[in-house]
Amino acid sequence: MFSLAVGILSSYATAHPDEPKFADYRVAIFRGDTKVPGYYKRTGNDWYDEMGKMVAAPEVNFAGKYHIGVHSCGMGCRYYTLSDLSNGIDSNALDIFSNDVRSKSTSNTENYIVDLASKSDSKMLIAQYHIQQSASFKEKCRQKVFTLSDDGKMVIPVATYGTQCKIIH
Repeated sequence: MFSLAVGILSSYATAHPDEPKFADYRVAIFRGDTKVPGYYKRTGNDWYDEMGKMVAAPEVNFAGKYHIGVHSCGMGCRYYTLSDLSNGIDSNALDIFSNDVRSKSTSNTENYIVDLASKSDSKMLIAQYHIQQSASFKEKCRQKVFTLSDDGKMVIPVATYGTQCKIIH
């Protein structure tokens, strides 16, 4: 999902040079031995989480040393983990994007799901809030840009982009 999202995000920067870019938040990539949290299990080439669901291989895909894991917990339900692969310790910084207990909804009770886009060499994170279509309205998408705090314990909002998801480089 992340490589697809990043590929889609690549052409917007030329037309909008004043908006945040992954390159504005560049970090060095950890090159040591990775330590994968114990809830990830490998069988052959496949990786599974603690619920036995298939996940992407834990590799650095955010902020130089972190792996953003996307986990399914049923239809319309997903949660994110943020694992520091330099020490194998998780952070709760991405909990705000997860809907592992119940569907997330706006103040107008519109249900939504969040997609995250990141790059391995950047502390910038793009959250796209896909508001589900219903009988009364079409699907909408809202987008926010965040950066990871230096201690890796929270994401800090940088910019918000109204009711359309934009492509950012």
